[in-house]
Amino acid sequence: MSVGADGFRLHNVNENKAENKLEWVTGPSQDDHNRTFVINDEDHTLGNALKHIIMQNPAVEFCGYTVPHPMERKIHVRVQTRDTPALQVLHQALKDFKKLNEEVREKIQVEIQRYKEAHPDPDPETT
Repeated sequence: MSVGADGFRLHNVNENKAENKLEWVTGPSQDDHNRTFVINDEDHTLGNALKHIIMQNPAVEFCGYTVPHPMERKIHVRVQTRDTPALQVLHQALKDFKKLNEEVREKIQVEIQRYKEAHPDPDPETT
């Protein structure tokens, strides 16, 4: 969907509401070890983090991502591997990213609780 001047998402008649979250490009440059994935409804936020996680995998020769057009909410993630299938690398990276996000969430919740304990809310009846 495109974004209006006020920042809200507007329906675009050219968009397919039934599109899958994950697809991949087909063609002569695509095989099990060299694959371009299309992740719909995402942008640089996921693309950059995912590229970083994928590049840490020793089986990966290359990983990069692009946003094909600023008005399209999709990213293309290219993964090239030696022996491991690219889809398996992407799947593992997404699992690792989810785990990392859960760890960060837990740390934030611990710090919020610590702050609340150190700075209790004043009693509204006494102020």
